Amino acid sequence: MVGQGNVMQAILLGIVQGLTEFLPVSSSGHLVLARAVMDIPELPMLFDILLHVATLSAVCFYFRRLIGELIGVCVRLVTRTSRIEDAPSIKLMIAMIGATVATVAVVLFFKAIGFGGYGVRGVSIAMYVTAIALASTLLVSGSKTFADFSLKTIIVTGIAQGFGTLTGISRSGITLTASLWCKLDRKTAGDYTFMLSIPAILGALVLALFEDAPAAAQWFSSTEIAIGCVIAAVVGFFSLKLLLWMIRKARLWYFSVYLVVAGTIGLLVLA
Repeated sequence: MVGQGNVMQAILLGIVQGLTEFLPVSSSGHLVLARAVMDIPELPMLFDILLHVATLSAVCFYFRRLIGELIGVCVRLVTRTSRIEDAPSIKLMIAMIGATVATVAVVLFFKAIGFGGYGVRGVSIAMYVTAIALASTLLVSGSKTFADFSLKTIIVTGIAQGFGTLTGISRSGITLTASLWCKLDRKTAGDYTFMLSIPAILGALVLALFEDAPAAAQWFSSTEIAIGCVIAAVVGFFSLKLLLWMIRKARLWYFSVYLVVAGTIGLLVLA
């Protein structure tokens, strides 16, 4: 039955998604906890993905200049007019392709063994895992940029992003952690993590369209879904700016404290 939800619920879920998609606290995990609080049953995968696509628009807008540069480099590669200064951008594109392949391999493995379909208790425990990963970034520092990408960096970050698809594990948090442990400097790690999210989210959308399209509006109406997505995009843009600032200031560990609190609430109150 369409429309069992309401506009306020859609707005609240949009705010949760916008705040948590980029902040390294697991948007999928927070959506699970938010639904438990609002007594909303499990929603179709497509609704989750549409909220992710809404926040993806914030990434594309924020990184529009870098995306434009990559498009220009692609054009020059095709027309065989590449320049020496294109090398870092070319390495970034290769890294994005290679890491995405590694992510897909991990996701397919999880699907094959049926891993990842857990409830509030599992989400809460996964939040502790993310908290530990973020706290570990205090122990590392690096100076590598896009020009220094190696095969190891590509594989490690791709696998990490694959684990980030598990509910309760922050995709941005785990990918950022892996990037920093691969000795990327903090700006490069942040930019790379969110550029890498573009093919990941688009791929998830395509998968959801094939697997879950008929169930997209079983709980919310199309209008309510649209409102939630607009809210998620706007809130997501400002969350992205905040996180990139915190990455450069080496303050990712702040989120570890929050995740421990959220995970504990999930275990003691909601599970």
